[in-house]
Amino acid sequence: MIGSGQVTRQTLLRLRSRRRVLENGLELLRGKRQALMKEMYSLMVECIDRRDELAVMLSRAFRELELARGFLGDAVESAAAGARRNVRLDIRFRNVWGIKIPEIVRRPVVRSIEAGELSPLGESAGLLDARRRFEKVVDAVVAMASGEKKLQRLAAAVRADTIRINAIEEVVLPMLSKRIREIRRVLEEREREEVFRLKRYKSRGR
Repeated sequence: MIGSGQVTRQTLLRLRSRRRVLENGLELLRGKRQALMKEMYSLMVECIDRRDELAVMLSRAFRELELARGFLGDAVESAAAGARRNVRLDIRFRNVWGIKIPEIVRRPVVRSIEAGELSPLGESAGLLDARRRFEKVVDAVVAMASGEKKLQRLAAAVRADTIRINAIEEVVLPMLSKRIREIRRVLEEREREEVFRLKRYKSRGR
């Protein structure tokens, strides 16, 4: 129920102005969500492709490892333990429609033969090949992790914008439009009553 003090033309103009602002903001939100969804779906296809590529790379790497184990036996495990190391990852953020999207800065994991602490003369070619294939797998995992983290952040932003859009469309705008109609109706009734009183006054003066 609207109080009598709220029923003025100034209030009506203010509410109409607020509705226009909300409608413009709603269009911007829809455009933002559309852009985020476009990037999200493109990234989703990329992540699926990377997962498929990773599965192939892992299969080949394990096949090379089994071949090396067939030739070298337990020496493979000791060589692998000696080649163990930490992989440094740096995170940077990219701004997409006001959303901070994390990206992993990729540093090459694949090393040269000399940097891998394996001697090309003292170790079999199969073991060297297996090592390089697993290092490429690590590279692929890092790339995939970066893409999937971005995908999660984009999906969260799309969900949040959808909630805002639904709230404006289904709650805020309908309530605001209802208030505008009620105020307009009251003002129109007042105007009709004023016209009626004015006519009655004129008729009495004759």
